Amino acid sequence: MLRHIPLGGMYNLRDLGGYPVTGGGETAWERMLRGDNPEHLTEEDIQWLLERDITTVVDLRSEAEVGHKPDQLSRVQGFSYLNCPLLETDRMPNLENDVGAGYFRVLEGRRRMVKALRAVAAAPGGVLFHCTAGKDRTGLMAALLLGLAGVGREEILADYQVSETYLADVICQIKTKVPDLSAFAGASKAEYLNDCLKLVETKYGSIHGYIQAIGLTEEELIALRRKLLPADVTGGGRSLG
Repeated sequence: MLRHIPLGGMYNLRDLGGYPVTGGGETAWERMLRGDNPEHLTEEDIQWLLERDITTVVDLRSEAEVGHKPDQLSRVQGFSYLNCPLLETDRMPNLENDVGAGYFRVLEGRRRMVKALRAVAAAPGGVLFHCTAGKDRTGLMAALLLGLAGVGREEILADYQVSETYLADVICQIKTKVPDLSAFAGASKAEYLNDCLKLVETKYGSIHGYIQAIGLTEEELIALRRKLLPADVTGGGRSLG
């Protein structure tokens, strides 16, 4: 199984399978993919997704971002595409010491988060969720889903942190065009997400507590966990991670 999946022009597409969960076992492969905006996909790439029943696409970008660069899969037969913006714009925190708090403010946009999580829960098969680069908004969604499945904090932070590796070349290219780009653009330091998760823990007790508080039903939480866990894995799901 591949963690990092090279499809088309996507540079940060990854599988959430293979992470150990509380109580034993691991998250299921080829059920939940996190990534950047799908583009330059070949027919073979598209068939790879269809063969694995990964046919629901949840786009976390703003309407303006979608209008500027549409998701390629939104126009491909066989895929169900849903735009669930987590922000009104593409603006994320622009001060390094504010990243964690900025992430938490995104989570406090409860109506938006509920819509995105419900789209994942209601998907008939596998899901690909993404933003533009697959780091910030996508990283938050991945953290919630992994935490709900019972994946530990260390693995959640590691999953977030590796985005920096796959974004490195792209950020270098952008910096040649935007010389005053902030020094930490493209960075995914573990402390950014960890600061956010600490705020979640302080206010809601756990990721499970947060997802309940924003309005998802117990049935929807169970549906989310079933998407992430093999049928024989019953442990985890309530720890913050």
